[in-house]
Amino acid sequence: MKIAIVGAGSTYTPELIEGLIGISADTAVDEIWLLDIPVSERKFRIVGSLSERMLKKTGQEALLHRTYDARAALQGADFIIFQFRAGLLQGRVQDEKIPLEFGLIGQETTGMGGLACSLRAFPIIEQYVNLIEQVAPRAWIINFSNPSGTLTEFMVNHLRHQRCIGLCNVPIEFVLETAKAFACEPDQVFLKYYGLNHLSWAEKVLIQGQDRTAEMWDRFKMNMKNIPQSDYEPQFLAQLKLLPNPYLRYYYMTDRMLAAEIQERDSQGTRGEVIQRIEEQLLQLYSREDLDEKPELLSQRGGFMYSTVATGLMRDMALDRNTIHIVNTRNNGAINHLPDDYILEIPARIRRNGPAPIPLGACHPATTGLIHTIKNVERLIIEGYAAQQDDLIKTAMLIHPLGPKESQLEALWQRLYQANRATMAAVE
Repeated sequence: MKIAIVGAGSTYTPELIEGLIGISADTAVDEIWLLDIPVSERKFRIVGSLSERMLKKTGQEALLHRTYDARAALQGADFIIFQFRAGLLQGRVQDEKIPLEFGLIGQETTGMGGLACSLRAFPIIEQYVNLIEQVAPRAWIINFSNPSGTLTEFMVNHLRHQRCIGLCNVPIEFVLETAKAFACEPDQVFLKYYGLNHLSWAEKVLIQGQDRTAEMWDRFKMNMKNIPQSDYEPQFLAQLKLLPNPYLRYYYMTDRMLAAEIQERDSQGTRGEVIQRIEEQLLQLYSREDLDEKPELLSQRGGFMYSTVATGLMRDMALDRNTIHIVNTRNNGAINHLPDDYILEIPARIRRNGPAPIPLGACHPATTGLIHTIKNVERLIIEGYAAQQDDLIKTAMLIHPLGPKESQLEALWQRLYQANRATMAAVE
């Protein structure tokens, strides 16, 4: 099995290498190709060297290849992991800071920051997918690049590249926290879980097939490192009768989250600026020649646990295990009153030929409107990019619940566009 990692200079890569070492006992991992771009030379060199030491420790260093040559890295691959960050970490900081200037939520995947991040990523994704269709047409793309759901929508429904699965670490954290709350094993948990990436809900909890939903309100508590901590009020959850993805705080508690973001920006910097400092500490650690394992400091990054998701999915696909994973894929009847072609974050059985969504019935009435609205936003952004029409993108900004007022629209769009001019040339 050949695995290519796009954006391999990421400080997450050692966790992924650890995961690949872990699954090598179950399925043959023959080649691991690390691919990045020259602008990330320092990170790529440091992360690549640590990856090599980790594999050498297990006698598997011959598996590893490092390159800037995309064609060589992707040629004949079985799985291709996208984990690149369009615009690098500085792009993320922009996505956080610019909306805050307008009194709006500033976040890398949600709201106006997510819109800007998507527009930077689309041309990169398009180039890679075109190359993959030439040199690795049977490969499965496993997408972790943000915003994961929007980029998966772009690949599957716009580029018509069906061999693509979007992933996120939030669903597995839901499962692990549920298992912890009910003192059971994660594989004994099934969630009626649905929505979009970073816009999802758990409606039912089954433990070993028994419905334990009524107990979950008092047992469950989940926070994410990527977002300011502010718990939902118990009466709100009792009214909603759903467990919301932590990112939904931006929608349900907008004023509190905005105040928290402004306070963080003014006291310690935005989350992206904090990550820049953590990343520099990680790179200093990774540079140590005596380090041959993933350091504990990596857990302070928000995507911790993502390698468990990615490597488990690849193993189960390769072995045709028919196991259940929560992934971003086409609805295909899972939620019976949403369009089949919506890319949703839902449970699916994983086979060698891809995900088969599990029928879940209808979704809760409190979720339907927001799902439709944000899916419409995603599709307007994609259509605006493809047609080179910024009016469509501005329409998406206007209808977004976290978007600008009419009086702010043009100024915000120009601010986002100018900050990303080089990578938004397609919508000029």
